[in-house]
Amino acid sequence: MNRIALYLILILLMSKGAIGYGQDRSFNQIPERSQKEVITAKIDSAKLIFISQPIKAFEYVETAIALALNGGYRNELAAGYYTLGDFNYRMAEYTSAISHADRALEIYTSLQQWDKVTDSYLLRGDAHVKLSQYVKARSNYDQALLLATNAKKKDQEFNIRFKLADLKWLENQTEEAERLFNELKKAATAANKIELVAEIDFKLGEIYAQRGDFQQANLFYDNSNMNAFQSNNSDLINLNNGKLLENNYTSGPSPTFSQDMLNSLNSAQVVFQVTNDTAAWITNTSQKADYYLKTGQLKEAEDALRQNYQLAKEKGDLAAQLKASKQLYDLYVQAGRKNEAKLAEENNTRILNEINLKQIEEGSQSNQNQLAIKNVEKQIDNLERARDLDQQTILLLEKEKNLNKDELAQQRLLLYVLGGILIIFGGVSIFVYRNIQAKKRAHNLLYLKSLRAQMNPHFIFNSLNSVNNYIAKSDARAANKYLAKFSKLMRQVLEHSQVEFISLGQEIEVLKIYLELEHERFKDQFNYRFEVDSSIALDSVQIPPMLVQPFIENAIWHGLRYREDGGLLEVLIQKEGHHIRIIIRDNGIGRKKSLELKTVNQLKQQSTGMKNVASRTEVIQAVFKASIIHEIIDLPEDSGTEVRIKIEWDENN
Repeated sequence: MNRIALYLILILLMSKGAIGYGQDRSFNQIPERSQKEVITAKIDSAKLIFISQPIKAFEYVETAIALALNGGYRNELAAGYYTLGDFNYRMAEYTSAISHADRALEIYTSLQQWDKVTDSYLLRGDAHVKLSQYVKARSNYDQALLLATNAKKKDQEFNIRFKLADLKWLENQTEEAERLFNELKKAATAANKIELVAEIDFKLGEIYAQRGDFQQANLFYDNSNMNAFQSNNSDLINLNNGKLLENNYTSGPSPTFSQDMLNSLNSAQVVFQVTNDTAAWITNTSQKADYYLKTGQLKEAEDALRQNYQLAKEKGDLAAQLKASKQLYDLYVQAGRKNEAKLAEENNTRILNEINLKQIEEGSQSNQNQLAIKNVEKQIDNLERARDLDQQTILLLEKEKNLNKDELAQQRLLLYVLGGILIIFGGVSIFVYRNIQAKKRAHNLLYLKSLRAQMNPHFIFNSLNSVNNYIAKSDARAANKYLAKFSKLMRQVLEHSQVEFISLGQEIEVLKIYLELEHERFKDQFNYRFEVDSSIALDSVQIPPMLVQPFIENAIWHGLRYREDGGLLEVLIQKEGHHIRIIIRDNGIGRKKSLELKTVNQLKQQSTGMKNVASRTEVIQAVFKASIIHEIIDLPEDSGTEVRIKIEWDENN
């Protein structure tokens, strides 16, 4: 079969789901060699996309395993299991990693694929280390070392010996670990393995640092650093510099060491700039700031921290930004620079809020990934069980030919029993599927709750800003009046946050209080008109809480408050057949001009708020089968913005 035909079949297979691939006619019609190439291509594709699309990567491997099972291709089947084990290890699912590595190991051993057997032992050993199962880890490493030595795979042998020495270190057998590391260092030096020697010296430095012999530890860190520079090992360079800083500035370093330390940090910066390793450069600038702080060079420390913050901001590393900002705050406090310290403290709060929001979003996505991946692994288990049942049935049919009539009757009875088992298995599968769907619904409800939790703090934060504005003006009466209304509003918002839906009347009550509060703050910027169709039974219409408020907030904060003269905000709630239409219309400056006035961070915050509303709407429609549609319309000649929300309403409910 030519390559073009094979390529077309591969595209066809990748465009489908994993289940049923074994029965795909186009796949079964191609030659065996081409079938194996398709399976291998699926596994290779999974490896390429694993970081960016883990769920799809697992589905690709599931497809490969299904095809390999159907075709009886054991080598490709083992490759699929090993890849699943590797994926699970990288996702910290170490027990699953061991289970899949076991399957790969069994097949590779039967095929005498010794290189792959070695890899499987190493994967199992690494997973056992992560689970602190050191005895099992050593057993796997010993088996891998024996195979690597027999195959004369010197690099692999060095790698395994390093793991075994490090295992002794993890078990606090420091003397034995030191002996093994020194033996390995001698062999690695003779083989000119510079990077490995650097890693060994770092480990020896750790051993001596644990004993309290920091002078000897620093000699090893220095030696490790020299070889790390030579091999461009960025991570190891930063590790060594960090240890040297930690060990030498606890009891006052010598001027000579201080200069050597600064030279090492500057040399590291050059390496990271040349290799364009921004992550390593961020760590380096943080270490330089620590160095300047420890040596009392506050101006240089401030410059390093500002550079560190900027690099972290460009890379989008919020944790590094927060660390640099906190260090700048401490520096300003120490120097008595109150205004700059206050700005740094406000920046710390802003970054911390961004980190919390990001953690909520990532946690939700991680839960979805875990659920999808577990489903894929269950499908693989089901495929294996089905294959085992098929093989048992075939064996029974072959034996049936040689049996007499009495034995034939017994075998038929056995087949009936087997058929009953298959029926039971089918029923169990249906139950499992329904259970998965129920869990999926529960997960969506949890995700919806997390989205509501994100909106409430955002709403409270903006409202408290208004209170703070009155306090800043020393207007105690206005502040008290505002707080009274605000407390009433918060009580209703918190009560509503516990449920998925509230009545339209309750939502209107919240919106009116919110508009009163915002109008008190921006009296000169806008007036408002709130109109509700009298034919609507407000208590009969159910909507998600806080659905409309973000749009009103956007109209005020991003449109009306920038007008030089007074504007008008209109909130119209109308009945249209079996639907409710909510219109929020303002004659502010319009979205285009508003965007031009925003900072990058404000743009990001606005985008996050709208994304939150869209996500809530999508989940509510999926879980409760409700119809909620919203559209944002720019009025002609930048004369404002109009938001239209359409809610399906059944009068019988």
